[in-house]
Amino acid sequence: MTDSTAPAKAGEVTRVDDAPTPIRPEVVAAYEAMIVSVPDAGGDGFDGILEQIARADGLADLDAPWRSGGLEEYANVPLAILGIRKMPSDFPGGLPWFLVVDAATVDDGERVTFTTGAVGVVAQLVKAYQLGAFPLVVIPRQSARPTSSGYFPQHLEIARRQPPRETAAPAAAGA
Repeated sequence: MTDSTAPAKAGEVTRVDDAPTPIRPEVVAAYEAMIVSVPDAGGDGFDGILEQIARADGLADLDAPWRSGGLEEYANVPLAILGIRKMPSDFPGGLPWFLVVDAATVDDGERVTFTTGAVGVVAQLVKAYQLGAFPLVVIPRQSARPTSSGYFPQHLEIARRQPPRETAAPAAAGA
């Protein structure tokens, strides 16, 4: 374990007190290569915020875009992931970005936007994006027990039934 007050040596990963086990640099590099094609969230995160406020049915929904629940708010709720965008993260020991996720609840089609920095979820969604798998129906799952660091691991269960994907029309013969 690296002392969080001492600078890291070349090739060594710095740990911060109470942070999860750090991810090896070569693993982060593999995901950095994949996430390049994921659009930056930039200022368009405000679009999702404004859309959620416009859809508010009552006063209790007006602060929905700022609730910090994130993905855990949708645990065990089937969602269709429609798109992702990346934002830089400075969370110690994790990936250097988190995702802004645009989704819809499968039951009623309600559009939702949430953020996630859960390493497993980010990895799954970045790979799904790379595979061109959106829309992707998933069921967010969260462990009932925390890790020794106090975090509740999350992952996405990929639904067996997926919506049809648009495919490119075949090229005209002789074209």
